[in-house]
Amino acid sequence: MEGIVLALGGGGVRGGAHTAVLDVLTEARIPIVGLAGSSAGALAAAAYAFGITVHHKELSEWLKDPELERLQKTGALYQVSRLLDFVRRPYLAEGTRIRQGYRTLFGDRRIEESPVPLVIQACDLDTGEVIMLRAGPVSEALAASSAVPSIFPPVQWHGRLLVDGDVAEKVPVTAARALQAGPVVAVDISNRTQPSKPKSALEAALQAGEASRRRLLSMALAQADVVISLAADPPIETFDYAKADLAYELGRKRAEEALPKIEQLLKRQSLTRPEGQTILRPWWSRLLQPKSQPQKPDQIPGQPEPRKPQTPKA
Repeated sequence: MEGIVLALGGGGVRGGAHTAVLDVLTEARIPIVGLAGSSAGALAAAAYAFGITVHHKELSEWLKDPELERLQKTGALYQVSRLLDFVRRPYLAEGTRIRQGYRTLFGDRRIEESPVPLVIQACDLDTGEVIMLRAGPVSEALAASSAVPSIFPPVQWHGRLLVDGDVAEKVPVTAARALQAGPVVAVDISNRTQPSKPKSALEAALQAGEASRRRLLSMALAQADVVISLAADPPIETFDYAKADLAYELGRKRAEEALPKIEQLLKRQSLTRPEGQTILRPWWSRLLQPKSQPQKPDQIPGQPEPRKPQTPKA
């Protein structure tokens, strides 16, 4: 079946834009033959893949973290006081409400049971490598994919510590390409940043990290066939739940603007893929395919191989 593969990136409450994009594509009868999602994008991808229909505002309420909402709404003095907790604790919030929301939505569903090919992206906290989850409980995979470092605790998964997939790749284009199901449409819901002259050593360090993330994002998006960027102005903060409607409406607008490009992409796909003909993929696609490794008898296909425990040095 011909169609597109979606790569849906992370962005907290801006994930409502993914729901809008999926709605617009469905209304336009654009076939979706694969989904790769990271963080908020993983939630949208999994919900679509399993045919779970939830209004974007209701979804936001289910997954709202009360502690983070308080932190978002309070002023600078409260945030400064929380700095003491930040340096004493490995994370700011337990994320219990969010994980309960995942279990309520998906129950015992497993990734490998998805009617549409699905990849949920996370990141190995130790190595920094992209982890493409193709099997296992959906709710646990989503918890791993959205475990923002320093905000939520990392998730144990087959001997690895997994965190938010955005750490490795903000928009999971590599994972979408690995499905080898069709052309990739990437949806980037990250906020645009305005570079400015740093006023302190801390600001300089933060700005350097942001510059590195922007460069990695641009490299990933360059591998997509079509890119839909939310480009919210003014920016929508990651945990500003009051802006869920705004994110959805802006997502609809951006998707409708991109429809002609997507439709043209599908036309080119039809012209270049006669029945029975093998597609000649571009040379760089081979670099994006995961290396094949021998599968152990007890290893679930698509699961990362458990890491060997290291003996602490005396």
